[in-house]
Amino acid sequence: MNFEEDEEILFIRRSVSEFMKRFPLEYWRKADVERRFPEEYWKTAAEQGFLGICISEQYGGLGLGLQAVSEAIIGVAAEGGGLPAGDLLMRTNVFAGMTIERLGREEVKQNYLPRLVKGELICSFGHTEPNAGVNTFDIQTSAVREGDGYRLNGQKIWITLAHLADIIITVARTTPKDKARKKSEGLTLFLVDAKQPGVKTSKIPGMALRPLTSNVVYFEDAWVPATHVLGEVDKGWEALTSLLNAERVCTASISIGVAEHLLNRSVDYASNRRVFGRPIGSNQAIQFPLAEVKAELEVARLMTRKAAWLFDNGKECAFEANVAAFTAARVAFKAADRAVQTFGGNGFAEDNDIERFFRDARLFKTAPVPEEMVLNYIGTRVLNMPRSF
Repeated sequence: MNFEEDEEILFIRRSVSEFMKRFPLEYWRKADVERRFPEEYWKTAAEQGFLGICISEQYGGLGLGLQAVSEAIIGVAAEGGGLPAGDLLMRTNVFAGMTIERLGREEVKQNYLPRLVKGELICSFGHTEPNAGVNTFDIQTSAVREGDGYRLNGQKIWITLAHLADIIITVARTTPKDKARKKSEGLTLFLVDAKQPGVKTSKIPGMALRPLTSNVVYFEDAWVPATHVLGEVDKGWEALTSLLNAERVCTASISIGVAEHLLNRSVDYASNRRVFGRPIGSNQAIQFPLAEVKAELEVARLMTRKAAWLFDNGKECAFEANVAAFTAARVAFKAADRAVQTFGGNGFAEDNDIERFFRDARLFKTAPVPEEMVLNYIGTRVLNMPRSF
């Protein structure tokens, strides 16, 4: 792994910094309070090419890899966009773009990828279910073959942006679990038209990621042409693991950006806020926790870069991606907690934005994968210890 940053990464970093000047903290605060989709950011990100970072040039993208996507996500989050700004880059580049380009038929790629790059399509990822949680093998949404396509029936939950989505990359069972040869078989990925009558959504107002909103999604005889199967029928698990590794890298990147933003804000405030005749940052009780955040932030950044590098080079990265997500989520929440403590009463005020970042930073300790499940993975799959769940 080369620790030197090539020109592509430096270009992304400079471009993102300049781009985000158009969207100050006030913009994101208003979107959060109003629970409003940041449409201006979305359109401008498309114009700048940020929605097609890892989509091939032949489809209108930049043709770069996950490392570049990660750097862009860190940048938009660190510049004040936080979770909403980072999530929108993740879902278009990874959930939609990367998945369709790797697994879709050529006609599907030509139809969808250029429109994704231009910001003409919003994508959701339909994975989690009420009765399955993080256990993918217990997914019950079914896809039954009918003529030249499939009928989808089932329910998904906590699906971000489903109420506005044009397409939903959906995981469904094409072979019932009790009839599959092994539990990892029988799952298939579909590209579903979210605007058809067979797809219904219901918002779940929550404390985090308010501009994008989570939803319950109901599939009621939703139609999917056979041409919109992504990858092989019944072999979706293999494709899904790669997608989830990329997702882990992206959520880690969002967390890193959030932690970086909060740390910078806290250091600046602690260096200038004077109490008892001196800056509060001269007290070890304030200074040392922020120093710990900095140390832990750089560890998370290194693991995230390693995971993205392994992914781009076609190497196994499940361990690194999970550890990146785990460590980054923890340091983001620690940075948020210390920011509230450093700002004191001002940390609770909406117009300082710290409370918004605090709410959002808590998300990735729980979703898309709880940190307990990351520890289960490391314990059983990496350390080869007895199954703990």
